[in-house]
Amino acid sequence: MTTWGHTNRYLRHADSLAHTEIVDANSSGLLKQDATWTLRRGLADSSCYSFESVNYPGRFLRHADSRIRTATDDGSALFRQDATFCARPGIGGPGVTFESINIPGSYLRHFESAVYIASGSGAPGTYNRPQTLTADATWSIAAPWAP
Repeated sequence: MTTWGHTNRYLRHADSLAHTEIVDANSSGLLKQDATWTLRRGLADSSCYSFESVNYPGRFLRHADSRIRTATDDGSALFRQDATFCARPGIGGPGVTFESINIPGSYLRHFESAVYIASGSGAPGTYNRPQTLTADATWSIAAPWAP
């Protein structure tokens, strides 16, 4: 997935945290795997989505303290909700916005290469700032980098 204005930066995981990073044909195999996700039916709602790591099957993107990270499903209702995002029309134009199922009005958003859930209700200069929320929370689905 990429976002407006950052079409060469892809959603990836590293050290259990979600980031955006430049990925291209010359990138390492590990980076390409880290930047590839399997879109699954939502763990908490099958009409929504959960993102499973390709190179660490069983690890899903989830939010905890607003930061997006990967974690193994612990079987709890909270985990399933934290790892479920509902697709909405892009709030910044063409694309898709992923809204947290358990924190309505909060969206997957990148800020300074890190990925959070944010509503845009925070102070300027923070990940939850309203500036550029619409662009930073609108994603384009891209072809996978790794099988």
